[in-house]
Amino acid sequence: MPELDAELIERAQRWCASAGRPAGPEEVRAALSRLGWDELVAARAILADPPPARPLGPRALADLARGADPRQAAEREQAGQYLDEDAAAAPGSRRAPSASGPARPRRPARASVVVRRVRDRAPLVPAPPAALPSLAELEHSEGRAVLERLLRRHGARRSAILADLAGAWRRTDGGPPLPSDLDALLDRHGLARVFAARERALLLHALRAAGGVRPRAAGAAGFPPEEWPAALARLGAEAEAEAIREEGRREIRGRATLSQRARMLVADEERLADLGMLDEVLRDLRARMPEHLRAIRSGRPASLAIALGRSLALSRSAVERLAERLPLDLGRPRPEPEAPASRPPRPATPRPAPRRPRRPGF
Repeated sequence: MPELDAELIERAQRWCASAGRPAGPEEVRAALSRLGWDELVAARAILADPPPARPLGPRALADLARGADPRQAAEREQAGQYLDEDAAAAPGSRRAPSASGPARPRRPARASVVVRRVRDRAPLVPAPPAALPSLAELEHSEGRAVLERLLRRHGARRSAILADLAGAWRRTDGGPPLPSDLDALLDRHGLARVFAARERALLLHALRAAGGVRPRAAGAAGFPPEEWPAALARLGAEAEAEAIREEGRREIRGRATLSQRARMLVADEERLADLGMLDEVLRDLRARMPEHLRAIRSGRPASLAIALGRSLALSRSAVERLAERLPLDLGRPRPEPEAPASRPPRPATPRPAPRRPRRPGF
């Protein structure tokens, strides 16, 4: 039988508590003492990761080391099969054979038919959810591995990391982990500086990808829009964020044609408003659009809205949105002139026969 050290027993106890099935050291020792050397190595590898299912006790841990499926082991633990097996294997649970001779064979029991009615079935009472382990356990050395695994999975997205922590850990007051708790854990394990650098790069990249629009960048980075300024101030990235927004303003000023300005107003008014460019674009369009409409009316189009859409490369709905936003008076489409009445066909006149040329000498 392999030797079980105190550190392995303690790790198994914490693992079982995280899996919703706390156990004492004697119970853990009794379950792991049945494993061989290879199986014990597999059990150590399983203890390095969070529990794959809930609940899982010492006997379930031993089954996982032998290659059992985690869901099946959790179902057996939920149904209490491991407790029944322990009770059946306890001394005195079975009748020991007599020392004087072999035991007499039992007489086979008579088969009986048991009829169970559906209305007599007792309702199933769901088992109460197991208590989640305390967040204070992540302050130990094993907590660094948990944080590094979350950083590899979610990067520097605080909301996603806190959501995973809330699904497996609880504070001492029973509430979910807070951002301050995450900061304290990162600082304790020496990961605060690396996390801050990655979070700063994440926020600036999200702002650049959103064209400088702060609400869109906050949503991409997992922040509520109202917390975006505080996050930039905490990371010292306000100057770089404002430089990115100024690049967006220069890009908008460079798109100065009437068609480009009209399409920006119709398709991305939110960006213009967030960058403080909406009033400038509106003033420019209101000053230039009447002259453009007079030029279109000089051609006497059947529909001024359709002609305006063709000149600005806008759809009919976009033209209506533009006319409502500026506003514009596009009028009603001019009715097309009626086609003239067809004349009756003229009767065909017979053509005279061609004369034959006269021969000379006659």
